[in-house]
Amino acid sequence: MAYPSTIVFVHGWSVTNTDTYGGLPERLAAEASTAGHALKVHELHLAKYVSFHNEVRVEDIARGMEAAVRRELGDLIARGERFAVVTHSTGGPVARAWWWDHYATKRDSGPCPMSHLVMLAPANFGSALAQLGSGRLSRLKSWAGGIEPGTGVLDWLEHGSRESWSLNEAWIRGRFPKPAAGGAYSFVLTGQRVDRKLYDHLNSYTGELGSDGVVRVPAANLNAGMLRLEQGSGEESAVLKPVGRLLRAPATAFRLISGASHSGEDLGIMRAVSPRAKGAGGETSAAILRCLEVADDDRYDALCKEFAAETAQIQQRERVELQKIPVLPDRSYIHDRTSLVIFRVRDDAGHPLQDFDLELSGANNDPDLLPEGFFKDRQRNLRAKNVLSYFFNHDLMTESEAVLDPRDAREVLRKARPGTNQLGLRITPRPSTGFVHYRSCSVTADPKTLRAVIRPNETALVDVVLRRIVHREVFETDRGDARRGDFRKVKPGDETLS
Repeated sequence: MAYPSTIVFVHGWSVTNTDTYGGLPERLAAEASTAGHALKVHELHLAKYVSFHNEVRVEDIARGMEAAVRRELGDLIARGERFAVVTHSTGGPVARAWWWDHYATKRDSGPCPMSHLVMLAPANFGSALAQLGSGRLSRLKSWAGGIEPGTGVLDWLEHGSRESWSLNEAWIRGRFPKPAAGGAYSFVLTGQRVDRKLYDHLNSYTGELGSDGVVRVPAANLNAGMLRLEQGSGEESAVLKPVGRLLRAPATAFRLISGASHSGEDLGIMRAVSPRAKGAGGETSAAILRCLEVADDDRYDALCKEFAAETAQIQQRERVELQKIPVLPDRSYIHDRTSLVIFRVRDDAGHPLQDFDLELSGANNDPDLLPEGFFKDRQRNLRAKNVLSYFFNHDLMTESEAVLDPRDAREVLRKARPGTNQLGLRITPRPSTGFVHYRSCSVTADPKTLRAVIRPNETALVDVVLRRIVHREVFETDRGDARRGDFRKVKPGDETLS
């Protein structure tokens, strides 16, 4: 058993105190020492990346991280050694952006000095909370740090932002270097428990099932897919068709941590870890050490499978959560598996559509035949109006067995639900008339495609491309001897440009 000799901790968004790490650094060092290996813990205090100023963006933080790494770990890198990185929350996207900007896209930069990237509750595909804005976020206890966060990073953290889409598309397309080619082994550990002591009653996202109170489970997971849909032309203009194959990201080790929330001293996936060997947080520290043990592709592939099996067991074990409330009856929460689908709608000239309706439907393209309760939330990106994110209850969408009361198996908390084998998508774009306009179109996913694109605990990026219809009358010429006159009242005819 061998671990990287140095671990760099990169904490999350708007943190100003290293107590956010809880006892995790000490716990890892102690348990590694028990196994006969010494760990040097190096903290990149990201108060050095001032995330709470509006002008600071993720790429700026990545640039600062590269300078800090070279400044503080230059001797280690010069010796040809590499280090592991353990991140929390926004630290995950920061480390991935650093890797991409300063190593993956630069051929002369040499191998990335990071050998392992272990992300705790990372907002890899963003957070629904980011849309609330800095003022409202600053008072949320579940949003680690509690100080006024800046809009520069919040822009990145909105679901489907231009920056996150670009980084995640590169990941899905396999453009990050593999470990054998100077890349790093990547791991995602996250929870699905809401710490109700941190719940904000004015914001339901902090108590959203399928999340840890800040980051949704599928938004943390780097196992993701991407599909391109294009509108047909001519007689097929009413149809959206898949173009090319469904892209799948490289298999990434992903594991749920039992009973973990995003932050907080009691349930926080990092903050709640005790430095004592038998204290709280043992599951988190043990999982991290298993990640750091990976030294080759075979072991990594095996760990991916082990984590997947353990995640399935945890989700089955945590399916029903009971909350005891003084005086009042106990409350029960059903933790179904969830999926996140992010739609980006553009035309074939690359222009984003600013005004359109996106309607989902079930069997026979009927919106009324969608499964009850499968739709959890919808957000439109505030900067990119052509991007919509849909948060689904995957179990209710596909099929759910009856959920029994753990206190009495004879009691049914929820009856079995049949789900659906079809999911239709119809886009009604605007303008629908004029010299340049668009036409409505739709697509229906068959059972095989539906299950391939929308998977439990995962995010799918769906890139929708519509035809930009331009009429001949946009530009015409007359013969030199033609009668001159006012053409302000010219209207589009029936002929369009191919």
